Amino acid sequence: MLHTPGSSRKGGSIDLNGYRKDRTIDVSGETSLLLTAASFVLFFVSAAAVLLIFTLVTGTGSFTFTASGPTDLLPILALVLLVLLVGVLHEGLHALAYLLLHRRPVFGWGRKVLLLYCSCSADGAYTRDESVFVLTLPFVLITALGLGAIVLAPGWGIAALVLVPLNAAGSAADLYAAATLLRSPTESLVLEEGGAMTLFVPE
Repeated sequence: MLHTPGSSRKGGSIDLNGYRKDRTIDVSGETSLLLTAASFVLFFVSAAAVLLIFTLVTGTGSFTFTASGPTDLLPILALVLLVLLVGVLHEGLHALAYLLLHRRPVFGWGRKVLLLYCSCSADGAYTRDESVFVLTLPFVLITALGLGAIVLAPGWGIAALVLVPLNAAGSAADLYAAATLLRSPTESLVLEEGGAMTLFVPE
């Protein structure tokens, strides 16, 4: 029996009888060269996809901007804020996923080279599908909202064109971890500690 902080399992513990440790996935450490390359690929592929959708919806491949009043500046102001806060928004959605699972998310801050970054985690035991939900919610939701904005309010398309690719690039490690978990059996369990996830699979 393994006791874990913040676990939703009865008594704050999970029974690992019949399970074996498979691997540890650390998504908070130094980004590997492969994940860095994946981030660039995700950025450009998602940017091309968003631009294509914008072109199909509006019938034009270019952006025009005219300001006839203060409210016309809102998309530009939103764009500036989104660029500055995309990381905070991304981690905030991770926090929302934890809260929906009745966990207490903890935010962290750090600096990597010249860039500041934030993180969100909630130590404890999870099912495989719960972990995949937490990992993928920011990518799925921000992408859906960005594409929805293009369809419903094309004037906000420029904001979506920036937000969706930036968020996709920042989701590379999350998507890698989710893909790794999805290759394990459905009954697998995940122990999250300090941003690292230890995967336990049925024997």
